[in-house]
Amino acid sequence: MTSRTLLFTLVGACALPLGLAAQASDVQIYGTFLPFLDHVKTSGATAPGLSPANGGATQVAASAYTGDLGNLPGRNRMTSGTSNLGFKGSYKVNEDLKIIWQIESAVSPDGDAPNSLTSRNSALGLEGSWGRVFYGNWDTPYKYPLLFVGALRGLNPFDNALTANPGFNVPGTTTQNGRANTAADAAFNRRQGNSIQYWSPVVNGFSGRIAYSVNEGKTTATATAPSASPDLWSALLSYKAGAFNISYGFEQHNDYFGLAQLGGSAGATATNTGSKDVGHELVASYAFSTGTRVSAIVERLSYDTDDTVVGKVNHYERDAWYLLLQQRWGAHQVFGAYGKANAGSAKLVGGGPTTTNGLGGSQWSAGYTYSLTKTADLYTSVYGMTNERSATYALFPPVGRVAPGASTTGFGLGILYTF
Repeated sequence: MTSRTLLFTLVGACALPLGLAAQASDVQIYGTFLPFLDHVKTSGATAPGLSPANGGATQVAASAYTGDLGNLPGRNRMTSGTSNLGFKGSYKVNEDLKIIWQIESAVSPDGDAPNSLTSRNSALGLEGSWGRVFYGNWDTPYKYPLLFVGALRGLNPFDNALTANPGFNVPGTTTQNGRANTAADAAFNRRQGNSIQYWSPVVNGFSGRIAYSVNEGKTTATATAPSASPDLWSALLSYKAGAFNISYGFEQHNDYFGLAQLGGSAGATATNTGSKDVGHELVASYAFSTGTRVSAIVERLSYDTDDTVVGKVNHYERDAWYLLLQQRWGAHQVFGAYGKANAGSAKLVGGGPTTTNGLGGSQWSAGYTYSLTKTADLYTSVYGMTNERSATYALFPPVGRVAPGASTTGFGLGILYTF
């Protein structure tokens, strides 16, 4: 064998596994950009002087009612919605097993804020005919069907921020690794880190998802405080038959003390040792052959604590619904949405009198989109979130902290591009 023949043989031997690896792997780059220029303000904040005795809510302090001082003046702003940039891929191990991965980051075409890598859905896992399992930071199963009740391919200020949200300036959507001891602890529209998920295959139209976010933030008991063990369970059962989709979602947060953000006592104390927050939702849609699509959400959120101090709120629950109607003909689409959350009910330790007067809210929007291509849309919308006298439901992203009774209104124009 000559030296040249030996060299070609060695190069070929090295290139063979590289070629096989290239055939077995798949990598994609993708993204969504949806900057939106709008004019937004809040108005109608409830005047000072309200209390539970004269029409206020037990869970809202008298000092929270600010009147005109709580109204946010109109301003022009630009938002980026859920703009993102991602990389995903897979590696085929054998005929029924793939390694799957994804790294997705939020991006800000408006330049407002820096964004960290893997700040959106990111994971590593395995997939086969038996389904998919992965570790990572991902939308919970409870959140998943809500993503499809929107007029565009991404969350905008005019999209649903009423369900999966109890008000009280809780964010309309959040990304968290566990209990944060902020208003986000009460949110059910979550991208959850430190979690493992399993997705089943589709069988006769049925499919399911389940997620568990670990209790990495577990604390040590002391002489004055208990051990808190915050973890999260989320599950979804879905059925699809042609143009009809329906899903039932369930989610439970243990020791997140969401009620502490809704007028209850601080959590993980000697007198408030544990909590359980639960969400139930039903999400359905039907697409007619005429280009009409109707989507609906009904939901119940409940928050409970083990508080032992007489007179403190230890239970709150509220129901909500949301309806979206879309009509498309060719490149054109018009849409309208309306939803309402009721004031709910509350209980006190010891069973004393309580009221949830004025804790209800409603959201509405209407708009038009024009598809430049299959991957790009121009869109415009008018929208609003209307609060009753004690409520503080906020849109996403909020214009600022909403005062009790203040309602948000806005209108704007945007462009969306996906690749």
